[in-house]
Amino acid sequence: MNKSIDWYFDFISPFAYFQHRDLINQHSDVKIRYYPVLLGALFLHNQHKGPAEIPAKRMITYRYCVWYAKQHQIPFKFPDVHPYRPINVLRMAIAAGVNAETVSKIFEFIWVKGKSPDQSEHLNELAACLGLIDYESAITKPEVKEELRKNTEQAVELGIFGVPTVSIDDHLFWGHDQTPLILEYLDNPDLFKNQDYLRIANIRDGLKD
Repeated sequence: MNKSIDWYFDFISPFAYFQHRDLINQHSDVKIRYYPVLLGALFLHNQHKGPAEIPAKRMITYRYCVWYAKQHQIPFKFPDVHPYRPINVLRMAIAAGVNAETVSKIFEFIWVKGKSPDQSEHLNELAACLGLIDYESAITKPEVKEELRKNTEQAVELGIFGVPTVSIDDHLFWGHDQTPLILEYLDNPDLFKNQDYLRIANIRDGLKD
């Protein structure tokens, strides 16, 4: 059984941290192909705001994340600045090699130590943790910039509008809460051939009449 997934993420999302932690700690048989993307670019393309851009939703989301982490005994601390500009840390992940170890270290730096990665002193500390000697040169290499751009464009083409999003076959799974559904689909690739799933693809949108 092929248990590989394409995982689109931005470190700015606490839900991406939660999902990655679940996958690598509890489901090591799932192979992850990592695609860091700019979440802000996805919002811009789809013409909608992120939860942190709506004051009431921002607090509701932050409060839920703190509660969820406590309920599940997950090490968690909001970074001192959020939202922040994530482009440098995304490029840093690419420059350091996007794999489970690198991604885990970055998530822990942001969401366990609570350090915003858009501050120069924090970036220096994170670069040392990742073994990047001259991170400023590393993240400005054309190939690093190009990879992030291509990842984001690919996400747009697939119809991805938020993170974390998993792509398997021609199906998208958005959000940490869909992790159990992802795992069930991996075990049963015919899951969505059930009539209940086929029916919802043809439900009429009454707002477009």
